[in-house]
Amino acid sequence: MNEAQQICFTDSTGKKLFSLPDNGVLCLSYGNGDTHFSLCRFLDQTHAEIDGVKYAVQEFARRMEHNKISFAPA
Repeated sequence: MNEAQQICFTDSTGKKLFSLPDNGVLCLSYGNGDTHFSLCRFLDQTHAEIDGVKYAVQEFARRMEHNKISFAPA
């Protein structure tokens, strides 16, 4: 595995939370108790593909906060 290909997840302000390797799995936890596991692919230092959708990592965090979904490494 290439150490440079780590997805650095942040909160919506850009504060680093954790890193996942390329092809790592993210656990999304919804307010109703449901969970979903998402495959994450490294695109570049600030972008990742999460369940096939390309995101800027900070924008992903903004969307999750807005929808009250927490996320963590699986």
